[in-house]
Amino acid sequence: MPSPITVSTPAVTLGFCRTDEDLDWRRDAACADLPQRFVFTKVPSEAEPVLRACNHCPIREECVAVVDPMRTWFDGVSGGRLWRNGREVRRAA
Repeated sequence: MPSPITVSTPAVTLGFCRTDEDLDWRRDAACADLPQRFVFTKVPSEAEPVLRACNHCPIREECVAVVDPMRTWFDGVSGGRLWRNGREVRRAA
């Protein structure tokens, strides 16, 4: 059985036990090189760079499936949407 990750990552804060190999899918994310403060923000204007990256992300569906924002009360961007406490934050048109 793999040992738990000891660094602070979304997987750890959400209570999952993952190895680096399990998290390989994140390397393909369009937001992988963006600052984490934008990925995990609650502020819509700060999330814009990440939301734009989601538009062409190859793992968008996997991101939502793994993060499961509604069940985990996620705060941040996942699958092209901004979430706060597991609820989608509606963006101004």
